[in-house]
Amino acid sequence: MEMFQQFDYGLPACWKNSDLVVYLVDFLRKTGMLIDILDSVPLPKDPTNPSSIYNLPPSAAKFKIRDIDLLRVGFAPASNEDIVIPPAEVTNFPKHYVLPNINGEILARAKFDVHKFGCISDPKVQTFFDKLHDVVFNGLGVVGTDETFTDTLVDDLLRIVELNDWPLKIRNHPPCRLYIEDEPCVSSIPEFVIKNKGSIFVGVEDKHLKNVRPSTDYGESQIAVEVLACGNEDIRSVDRQDWKDQTIYVVRVISRYVTFYKAVIPASYWEELLFGLPKQQSIVIKRWPGANGLRTGFDLAEPDGRQKVLTALIKIRQYLI
Repeated sequence: MEMFQQFDYGLPACWKNSDLVVYLVDFLRKTGMLIDILDSVPLPKDPTNPSSIYNLPPSAAKFKIRDIDLLRVGFAPASNEDIVIPPAEVTNFPKHYVLPNINGEILARAKFDVHKFGCISDPKVQTFFDKLHDVVFNGLGVVGTDETFTDTLVDDLLRIVELNDWPLKIRNHPPCRLYIEDEPCVSSIPEFVIKNKGSIFVGVEDKHLKNVRPSTDYGESQIAVEVLACGNEDIRSVDRQDWKDQTIYVVRVISRYVTFYKAVIPASYWEELLFGLPKQQSIVIKRWPGANGLRTGFDLAEPDGRQKVLTALIKIRQYLI
């Protein structure tokens, strides 16, 4: 109720002290539904306190660069792959998804026909390359900006490397919330989450080049909140005395370009969030490849890009199990 006591939401005067309104708001807050309602309503700011939790956007999708500063989260390029991608032995590599004779130029053709490639006989591989053509051609902007192409392609990628095989399982669009002072302050719905043994793999898709903005650092401000919300949901499922540092891997997909991230969240960061925004602890999320932009990730349309993405995903899978 503190949020509603501090600000005037235009409620009739007779409502403001109504027991029914107090009960309703408290119920919505405790069930987590309040943050969903406020997600569609511009939250009032607290100009008297720039570090107030009320100055945070209500959802990950609305975060900008300036907002993650309040959470003391930043990004940095990794100097080499091993800083982000866990070391693991790669066995049974699905080399039939690389195919050096299929590249971006071929996939961008309007009349691309997967049946004309005699080197592809597996129906699953044929479907993958046909979907990849859809993503590449859609990225040209000549047929609109359908975002479903990237969704289904990424879903296939995860299954190709067995990230949906026991003991792992994909959860698509799980609702997550970041709690500060034990209040659900920010909502998040990542594309997918895979958890096992205290480690988490999160997917964030920006889907089309035209939908990505520099004001979000090309989606990184959203990634920061997705990481925190997923980590927070996980840490709150165990007793406080058992809190441990968390490792969270992230994949960002902008159209056909793939970037990997690794975040290590100390348990002490969550301790600070119990009492408000962090003052001492901070998080640096490492990025690979190191540059950040619309097209700086590994290019799935190119054979070398596919090989690097599949290899990284396999290593993450090995780490998770």
